[in-house]
Amino acid sequence: MSYIDYLDSLSKKQLMVMLARRRQEDTEPIALVGMGARLPGGIGSPDELWAALRGGRVVPTSAVGPPLDSLGRARWNLDAPDLAPIADVLAHGAFLSDVDVFDAAYFGISDAEALHMDPQQRLLLEVAVAAVADANLTLAELRRATVGVFVAAGQVEYPFARLRNGTDADDLSPFMSTGSGVGALSGRIGMGLGVSGPAVSIDTASSSMLTAVHLAEQSLRRGECDVALVGVCNLVLSPFSTAILARAGMVSPSGRSRPFTARADGHVRGEGCGVVVLTRASDPLASRVRPYAVIRAGAVHQHGDRPAMSVASAAGQRTVIDLALRRAGVRPHDVHYVEAQANGSRIGGIIEAETLSQAYERDRPGAPPLYLGSCKANLGYAETASGAAALMKTALMLAHQEIAPQVGADDLDPGVPWQGLGLRFAAAPTSWPVSGPRRAAVSGYGFAGTLAHVILEGVDSGDTATAGGSEPALLVLSAHNAEALAATALRLHTYLADHPELPVESVCRTLALGRDHGPVRAAAVVPDRTSLLAKLAAIAKGTTPDLPGEGELAALAARFRAGADVDFGARDNTPALCRLPGPVLTGRSFWPTDNIWH
Repeated sequence: MSYIDYLDSLSKKQLMVMLARRRQEDTEPIALVGMGARLPGGIGSPDELWAALRGGRVVPTSAVGPPLDSLGRARWNLDAPDLAPIADVLAHGAFLSDVDVFDAAYFGISDAEALHMDPQQRLLLEVAVAAVADANLTLAELRRATVGVFVAAGQVEYPFARLRNGTDADDLSPFMSTGSGVGALSGRIGMGLGVSGPAVSIDTASSSMLTAVHLAEQSLRRGECDVALVGVCNLVLSPFSTAILARAGMVSPSGRSRPFTARADGHVRGEGCGVVVLTRASDPLASRVRPYAVIRAGAVHQHGDRPAMSVASAAGQRTVIDLALRRAGVRPHDVHYVEAQANGSRIGGIIEAETLSQAYERDRPGAPPLYLGSCKANLGYAETASGAAALMKTALMLAHQEIAPQVGADDLDPGVPWQGLGLRFAAAPTSWPVSGPRRAAVSGYGFAGTLAHVILEGVDSGDTATAGGSEPALLVLSAHNAEALAATALRLHTYLADHPELPVESVCRTLALGRDHGPVRAAAVVPDRTSLLAKLAAIAKGTTPDLPGEGELAALAARFRAGADVDFGARDNTPALCRLPGPVLTGRSFWPTDNIWH
């Protein structure tokens, strides 16, 4: 029997039920359950990102000079004959530090291979580990599931310096091929984490992250994967790519991105890496910890009828927003905030502001205001990776039920009729403007024409970690080497000292059930918060905490220390797990002198 004949044999009620089920599957919310970040200004976690955005922090970008590696070496020698003429534009940027450092041993990668791996691959691996930990998932669990990997990165520029400086045939390595291939990005994460499922490498320029999210949500809804890791990285390793953009009039002569303001004069190039963990909202994996937000729908569109490749298309922007709204089943007025593509281009910001007003119907009498923002004003323009920071910012605002202040809100472009367009900017942390469902959107527009738009919704507060009883708890901590164990204990101690609201029982349960357990281990019995902090401080100093002479917890701690597999109990929500920093990865510099622009 053909499928058509089968449908013809069904009753009207059966067809309606089947269509309703299909509709439910096609529109199921996708939960954003974990995030990892490495952003300019030393921002290395969602908590640090939120603190920076809420505080209106601006990462220094003007005349900061070439970034340094962990050995104090400048990435570019601005006195070199071929670089001196462009030294002024190379002095500006929102750079990452120590991008040469990589923990190859954690991933079982040889030093010889790590040396020739694009640093974007290395960063993506390490940030993916942080995102998985943030979701309280373990690699052991992910290896039993089907995991999709959807990854993008900026242009691979790591080998350029070696080619410029001269490379002998004897210096060539077979690892240069997999280490420099854009197509290897997704496979590198899949292999590095030991997970299996769809693996797709993507490049749509600045819309890459949101395009990857769109593909991941479709894969999740079709059941192609149970979990999706979506990430992007951008590093500015070649000085000449900056010079090319300056020649095109895109970069800011003043070295600042000032979107939507009177002083907008282009963007400042930036770096960054971000990875998010997605799963179906109905999947038990989404219940480990309250999601930051859910993704209602996304859309991707390219409008070919435009005068030049890099010219923003207002018609295309309206189309992609309309597609996303229809797929999400959301009316324009139901969206309260948009994190804009705006990167500091004055004309681009004007076009986008007018387009958003029209697409979200804020240019009509009686329409509620639409809040806008762009974290490029805080972090610079990370280009291919810019969508990661934008997505994470929006999810964090929905989770905290607050709109972060927009840098430059007191200096808006006077050529834009903001009030008439129905657009607003938060000058200070602002409570979400409605008491009902919180909805926001993120835009990402690639310079080659690919436009992406994603609509998110806040998640109501459910079970959170609350104080439990006064019974002692079992603290377990592990790593792949002693240095990483001590550093992880110190990071946890610092975090918990700043978060006294987290109950001891929830912290210990999270470390037991939401982390992989490595070969170097520490364990202790902690009766209260003071004891927990003291034991973590001792582990950070390399000291082995004493154990009680008897008792079930003491026995479990001794077995864990000895390397045994310990059953920590069922994964229910009693007490609820909480968000904690992930493991610290240590490493060394993998950046040969030949890869520096002398």
